[in-house]
Amino acid sequence: MQGSDPEVQLYLDRVVSTLREHLGAELVGAYLHGSLAMGTFNPGRSDVDILAVCSGPLPPRRRVGLGRALAAIPRPLSGGDLELSLVNTAALRTPSASPAFEVHVSTHDEPPVVDGADRSGDEDLVIHFAMARARGQALFGPEPGGLFAAPERASLIHAFLSDIGWARESGAAAWEGHHMPELASMAYRVLNAARSWRYLETGDLGSKVEGAMWLKRMDPDPDLHALLDAALAFQRGDVPDRLDDRAVNAFVDRVEGMLRRAIR
Repeated sequence: MQGSDPEVQLYLDRVVSTLREHLGAELVGAYLHGSLAMGTFNPGRSDVDILAVCSGPLPPRRRVGLGRALAAIPRPLSGGDLELSLVNTAALRTPSASPAFEVHVSTHDEPPVVDGADRSGDEDLVIHFAMARARGQALFGPEPGGLFAAPERASLIHAFLSDIGWARESGAAAWEGHHMPELASMAYRVLNAARSWRYLETGDLGSKVEGAMWLKRMDPDPDLHALLDAALAFQRGDVPDRLDDRAVNAFVDRVEGMLRRAIR
């Protein structure tokens, strides 16, 4: 996270201090695991992705109170919403296609706090755990490689498929409140598919932007480059021309087929 925005660093410090205030000795660790950890963070387009780990289950009032306290922290002036999941160590030790969580905070959603008791788990955590192990940065606690187990390939591929399916079914509605929801949906679908393709071919875990840059180097197809360039432009803060949805869907369907064949 070298060279990060001082406002973002101050925000991270406040998140960690809030976790420590509410959890005390029960806080095991807090980890960046998304674009901010991988050097591809863009304020206003990227989220601040954090996984926090506590030593055991929390009672409802404590976990929801913590979630509300985290959601109330003023976000960086330069931009970036918080996406934080708090899990306990049992969730890390128990292989699952949908790991349990204590509380989830997403400051661009309404309501921003989700009590884990109200959900059967979160399939996205399979990806988040793997990213934290491979590329995460410790904000507090031990290094992530010693805490998060190595993921099973099939479990990760199933999680990628689930994310692709969610993005297709939700469409622009998933970005309700965003001033450019159609472009946000397009960029997410294209970049997520590129990241999944990179993992299939190389086994490397990285950001969506890294996946798109890798694919541009690997495949000279100009039509594919047009898709990737538009998605990257949006992610970097520009406003690209809107793409034909048929081209976006064809690319995502292609990657989805590759993922499905990989787990047959």
